This record gives sequence, C-alpha cells and structure tokens, in this order.
Amino acid sequence: MRSVNIRNMLSVLGYTREHFSENYHVQIDGTSAVCFDYVAFSDRYMKDVSTSCIAIQEVNNEQEQDYYVRNARYMATPVLIISNNSKVQVWNIAPNKQTLVTEEDEKVIHLYFEKNRFEFMSENLIEAKMGIRQITIFEAAGLINFSRNVTCKILSDEFTKGLVEGKAYIRNKKNINNHDMNNVTSITMHIISALIINSKINTKQDVPDVFELLSNLSNTYKEYFNDSLMFKYGKGLVKKIYESLNISINYQSVDHELLGYFYESTLLQLNEKKANSLRKEFGIYYTPKVLSQEIANHIPLENLPIYNRTVLDGTCGSGSLLLSACKRLENLVYYEMGGIERHDYLTKMITGYDLDKFASEVARLSLLLYSLPYGNRWNINAGDLLKHKISDENAPFIIIGNPPYEEKRGDSVKSQKATSFLDKYMDCLQEGGYLGIILPESFLQNDSSEIQRKRLLEDFDILELWSLPGGVFENNCATIVIIAQKRVVSENLVTKIKILTRNTKSIKRYFKSQQWDFIYFDNLQSKWKANSKNKMNFSPIDDIFEKIKKCELTLGDATDNIMGIMLPSYYDKFSRMNFDGWVPYIVNADNFQKYYMSEKMEDDIQYLNYEMAVKEEPELKKSYRGTRLRSSSRKFYNADSKVLIKMSSTPGTVECISAFVDNRKCYPSHSFFVMCSKDTTITNENICALINSKLINAYVRKECVKRTLTTGVVRNIPVPDFSKAQTQEISSLFEEIKKLYNTASFDSLHEIENKLNYLIYRAFHLTDDEIKRIEDYYNIYQGKFVDKVKTEQSMVQKFLNVSGEVININFANRVCGVDMVETGEMDIVFDDNMPGWFLREGAKFSAKFSNNVLYDIKPLVYSYLDDQDIISFFSNELSETKGE
Repeated sequence: MRSVNIRNMLSVLGYTREHFSENYHVQIDGTSAVCFDYVAFSDRYMKDVSTSCIAIQEVNNEQEQDYYVRNARYMATPVLIISNNSKVQVWNIAPNKQTLVTEEDEKVIHLYFEKNRFEFMSENLIEAKMGIRQITIFEAAGLINFSRNVTCKILSDEFTKGLVEGKAYIRNKKNINNHDMNNVTSITMHIISALIINSKINTKQDVPDVFELLSNLSNTYKEYFNDSLMFKYGKGLVKKIYESLNISINYQSVDHELLGYFYESTLLQLNEKKANSLRKEFGIYYTPKVLSQEIANHIPLENLPIYNRTVLDGTCGSGSLLLSACKRLENLVYYEMGGIERHDYLTKMITGYDLDKFASEVARLSLLLYSLPYGNRWNINAGDLLKHKISDENAPFIIIGNPPYEEKRGDSVKSQKATSFLDKYMDCLQEGGYLGIILPESFLQNDSSEIQRKRLLEDFDILELWSLPGGVFENNCATIVIIAQKRVVSENLVTKIKILTRNTKSIKRYFKSQQWDFIYFDNLQSKWKANSKNKMNFSPIDDIFEKIKKCELTLGDATDNIMGIMLPSYYDKFSRMNFDGWVPYIVNADNFQKYYMSEKMEDDIQYLNYEMAVKEEPELKKSYRGTRLRSSSRKFYNADSKVLIKMSSTPGTVECISAFVDNRKCYPSHSFFVMCSKDTTITNENICALINSKLINAYVRKECVKRTLTTGVVRNIPVPDFSKAQTQEISSLFEEIKKLYNTASFDSLHEIENKLNYLIYRAFHLTDDEIKRIEDYYNIYQGKFVDKVKTEQSMVQKFLNVSGEVININFANRVCGVDMVETGEMDIVFDDNMPGWFLREGAKFSAKFSNNVLYDIKPLVYSYLDDQDIISFFSNELSETKGE
C-alpha cells in the first residue's frame, strides 16, 4: 500500500492535507537524519515534535522496517504506520520501546482505523504525549522530552563549536571586554537560529551562503537579524562561526520551546560561573513547561473581552510562561482571525521583561519560531520591570510570573525580591484582571512578606493555591502557585488547593501526567485575613487539627521551655576532656536520632567551660550580637531529664519535628529547643512521643513551612489528657526502644513507633476514620500510593455538551447549584475537575456532562450580550436542535 494512500485514508480521522508534511526530516544526531514519507501533525501550520502525531513510511524489507521503527521516537510520533508490500503495520512508539499494535492486510486496514478512530485523533494523541490522557492502546508520555533532549544536545554541541571559534577570533581584536564576549554569544545564537528558521521555511532548498541567508532574514525579520549586531565585528567573525557549524543538520523538527531548554543547557555547560551567579545571587530558576501550561490553562482568559487579554511577565526568562499564555490566547481566537491578523493580535497582547539580556533574546526568538512565517514585533525587553513605570492605559489584565527568590537580610528585617515583584504586579494589574504567580513557599508565613499577604488577601479573590516541593525547580526550593482575580470580596469564598508532596514518585508522576497528590476545596481566605500576621496555612486534614486544638493544654503550658545556647561560630573554647566544672555541650543536630541520643552524637559531645563563657558574654556580643548563654535558665539545661527538639526541618516533607529524651544533663546549642515537663501527669516520655508522632508532625508542617521551626508553633502544640494506662504504656515502649538502641537492633522499631502513634491518636480521641485519613496522608507523602490512571474514553463517548451558570455554592455540603440550558437547575457535587474560577456565583461555563459530573469545564467566551440575551440565544439553539 502506498504511503500516499495511507495519508488519504487518515482523512476520516480529521487529518486534512494541510496537516501533513511530505519527506519530513528529523535529526538523530549531529551527523545523520531520518526522512519519513509523511508526518501528520495536530496543527496545520506549526509542524514540529510538539505537534507530531503519526509518521507514515513505505519500506521494501525488514531491515528498512527496523530502521524506521527504531528511529521514529526522534520524531516524537506516538504512532508509526509501516507499509510493506500488501501488509500494513501500526506501531506504538515510546521513548524506550516500540510495540507492534496490529498488522493487517492493506484491503482491511481502514476498518481498524475506523474502529479505533478515537485513539488516533490528533487531540488525543497530543494529550497522550503530554501525559494528560491515557489511551487504551498507546503509551506516549515522555516522547517530546526524549526528542527535545536529543535535539538540545545537537544544538549545544553546535553552539559550543561556534562560540569557541567566535571567541578565539574576537580575542585577536584590540580593547575586547566582557560585553564583547556577550555579543559573540548573541551572534552565535542568532546564526544557529537563522539555520533553524531556514530549515522550517525553506524545507526543499539547500542552505544558502551565510551572508545571503542573513540578508534574507534581516529583510523579513529585521527586529532580530540586524546588521548593527550581526556585523558589529565585521564579516570575518560571522564567517568564522558559520564555518565551524555543521550546516547539513536539518532543524525542521525543532519546536519553538526547545530554545528555552537550549538556553538552560548551554548556560550550565558553557558558563557554569554565570549560571551559579544568576541562580544563587538572584534566585533565578526557569519554569518547567508542564507547570507553565497548567498555570495558563487555569486562568480564565475567556472571562475577559478579547482585546483586554493583555499579558505581562516581568521576569520572563527564556519565555516558558509567555509561550504557554500565547498558545492559550491563540486557541481562543484561532477561528476568528486569519494568520496575519492573529499574529498582530498576539504581539499586542504579550509583553515580557528580563534582566538577563541573553534570556530575553531567547524568549524573543522562541516567540519568533512559534509564529513563523510572520515572527516580528514581539514586545520582549531586556531590563528591570521594577524600575519601569507602567501607565494606566498599558496596565495588563493578566500577569504571570516566576520572579527571582533572592532574599536580602538587613540589620532587623529580611526582604524578598519575589515580594517586590508581587507588589509591582498588584499595583499595575487592572481591576478584574488575573494573576498567576510562582512564589517561594516561605511567602505563606515569613514576617518579611506580611504586608504583601495582607494586601493580597484584601484586594484579591484567591481562586487556586498550589503547593510544590523542592525538586520541581532545580534550586530545590519549595514553591507555591497563586491564581487570583483582582477584586475585593467580602463573603467567605472557596479556594481550590492542590498539593504535590516531596517524594520522587510524586514528582515523576506530575511531570509525566500532571497528577497531584491532594486536590481539595476549602473556604480559607477569611480565616487567613483574621490570622495573626495574615499567615496562610492549609492541610487536607485540617478538620482533624481543629479537633485536637480544642484541648485546653499546650506544650507551652505543660513545660518549662527555652532555646539552646547560642555561641559565635568562631568560638572554639571547647575540649574533648571533661574538666571539673565544665558541662557536656551538643554543638549541632548532626547524627540526630529520635527518642534517645544516638551513639554518634554522644561521641561528638564536647565540653564547655560554661561559667567562663557567661563571663565572656558581654565581650562576645560586641562581635556577635546573637550570643545567648541564657544563664538564668541553667537549671533547665541541668535537669536530670529533658526533651531536646530539633528545630531544623526540610520544607515540603511531613516529618518536620522530632525529639529525644536527654538524661545526660547536656547543654544544647541553638539547634535545639529544650522542654521540661512541669505537669506531674505528663512525663517527658509523653512529650517526646507526642512530638515524634505522625499526627503532630502533620500538624506542625501545616502551621510552619519554614526551614527552621518557630518556638511559638512548638509551644502551641496541643497536649491531650493522657490516661495513667497510656502514660505507663508509653514508658514501657520507651524502655523497649532503649533496649533496641543498646543492642543496635532496629528491626522492631517501626512496630513500636506504630504503637506510639496509635496511643497518641487514642489520647486525642480520634475516630477510626480520622486515624485512617492521617495514615493515608502519611503514605502519600512517602510515595506509598497507587497511580490513578485517568482513562476518559468511556466518558467522552457518552457525554452531553452543556452550558450554564453557577447559581449558588453550598460549601458545607460540598455542592454547587447550576442552571444549565440543557438540563435546568440541579446540584453538582464538588469534584477535582472543577477549576477555582468555577466555584463562584455567576460563573458562566461550558462543559461535558455525564453521570451527574461535569468534565472539561471552560469559561463561556466573553460576550457583550447580557444574561437574558445569552439565555434566550441558547434556548433558541436548543429548540432548533430538538426540532431537527
């Protein structure tokens, strides 16, 4: 069967001739490429690895067949159709394996496609590649990243060659400085971009002379390829760079987002010093594509008039967020505007800034590639938005951003660069506009962000709040995403919460299929407003925490407590010998062990002449004002038994607080908080068991997301009314733990800890269901869960397209009342599919409706019609449909 016949046959699946490219090349490495007879794409204009769906190839023998099957993954097509004489094979292509799905006679293969047409539709194949959808017969997740990684390596190698030759050439010039070297980087980048553009717009032409190529591009894309930059150092530099490159490489399959990946890889490989400087000094880390897309998709752009959908990213980097926003905007006007009109519209809607000149160039070039063959007039600027005044007429309606996390410490206050950008954004965003911003998790509770939190809670309606662990970004910093609308709200509205936990399995699952560990809804904004310093905390088991907080006693009430002593880091008057009058001193929390001090920590104990240190304290404070010997609290350090609590924690982990009982009268450093029971009914073992319990760890993580726990949070830990039997059992279990530690046998420690956890649960009178929820919560944080496969085929085949309006929200019963044109008024139970903007009275939507559940909920596109006109319009449409 000829390839052209297969191409024609796929028209029944929605692939028109405009969706195909003939003789399409994809590069395998720096020296070889593979060419397919036809490749079908989801987009009629943008034809690269991000939109590729089906490759078609006619072969003559098994050797050719193996070659194309093996290399189809570079094209990132989930499906490869091979025609070999009268037989047609359908292959599933995944990054690490290729699977023969079916082999049919050419006369009946069309029946197979008709039967499985859903799986082969472009929309579903693209969603499968992105991990959003699971298709019954195909595995496709990871294909795009595989292809991009290969191409990125090719680009990086070429860029390295060009840059090395260019810098060697320029060093022979006089009066050369770092600015000139940066220009060489830009020139090299533009030459490679010129080759990429040529591969895309001149697919059947050979690569022209470099000067002819640049001349042609400067006429078409004069904003990007201008002589003042390209020939700043004469034609000799351009020629030298160009001759070092492999001009036979075909870049036809390079997608527009690859330049962002390219920027990251070249930054790390070629200029590690610059990368570390940018990242450590300014906290600049670029946004993963999957997160950029999710943010753009959850901002209801449709609620705004078409020419009010102006987007600003003040720290755009290489353009990940702007590209995702651009795609969203384009999809909304795709059928209303032609190509040139659509391009003009998008360039007026998108604005970006970045301090890094090279990053802003990459962003502009990425948008150029996205918008080929048009490409010009993208408003991306190299500069500091914080120093730029935005007039009222240019104020955006949509702001997206991942501002730098740089933190500055002053004498008495700390400030974050991210909150400075948030201030700017809250100032310039239009009333009724939307904000989608990534911030460090510390923003939720840091004193330095109190003013911005207060303003955010008072002037914005927080639609969604997402929590992301370290590991999503390369800086290993826990982050949050806030999606909010600028409008003052008085009522207690619902916020959608999504949480990704800090474990490898969860993070991999998120990048593969965009699954979150927890999704739930809560009416939190009014609580945060009333909270001390407007701190924002949340948890999917918050109702359990509210229950235990009803206990009358807290650890602060039940104990004498004090921080450990603080000495300057340079203080070295310690000894390994125990002299008379000296005290055992625990320098830090290294080798920490719960319940009892570890042998390694005991071995590291040093001895301190405490009396002498107290006398030296005034002098020490002159060079280090934080010095604290706390001599008035010495009796607590000297106590025969006390609880030492480690105050450092890892953000994003649920196990955030732990303690051991010290019976050695050790003086702890500032790494520890000291507690001594002053209630005869509560032992130090009770306190230690309480602090180490799953319940209290989950509670503390909700109350404090900082790297260092606050004493206020520890003091406010609720204490249950332990019975005598529970106290005795805790004491017995501690004795068992001591025996295990003494014999270095830890096999049954987990079992003993479970018993302690259940004693704590029962002391708080938790129900079996509440206990199960906490255990499940812990299991998810530890990556002990079963993946929920989202197979939507059965649902999609049996749905009703609906449109309507939300008329009320009943948070207590977790239902929202909707009035749909097709079904009338009804109550819909809260569901994970519901976006935050939907849970607002008056929200107008379209959706797919099945089994009393709404799927694929989208805002109704903004209309100048009033509510009555809209209802009348849909009623007439429905009547006409029924009449047919």
